[in-house]
Amino acid sequence: MARVQTLLFALLGFGRAGRILYLVLLVAAVPTLLAYFVWLPRMRFSAADEDLFRAARHGDRAGIEQALTAGARIGDASPVDGKTALFRAAVLGHADAVRLLLERGADRDARGNDGRTALEVVDVARADERDPRVAGALDRVAAALRVPEGRR
Repeated sequence: MARVQTLLFALLGFGRAGRILYLVLLVAAVPTLLAYFVWLPRMRFSAADEDLFRAARHGDRAGIEQALTAGARIGDASPVDGKTALFRAAVLGHADAVRLLLERGADRDARGNDGRTALEVVDVARADERDPRVAGALDRVAAALRVPEGRR
């Protein structure tokens, strides 16, 4: 590494000033990368998006409509797990909220950071569910998420 650095400094004519510049660029790169990959995605997730996710988790159709009117973007994914509001409504068994989100343009084929779609997440949750009431709710969600035969 030292030979490459020395050669680069010699080729570019930096000398001691080049080493200082190199150090400054290296020190500046770390906060820049943190800002780009950590802080910026969180800043993009607005208060309206938070409201949309909260309403989706609770199956609150009016809250979903209100958040979308306030500027929430239906396709925005959580910076934490890469999942959209559709995932939140689906895994918690809110079929009416899922249908509303789909009507408003939610992408049923969107994948979270784990590579699974909302339907795949619901299918896994359904397979583990023992409570008949919750299982029925997940079945209704799965039916809402399945693409109708005429649309394939």
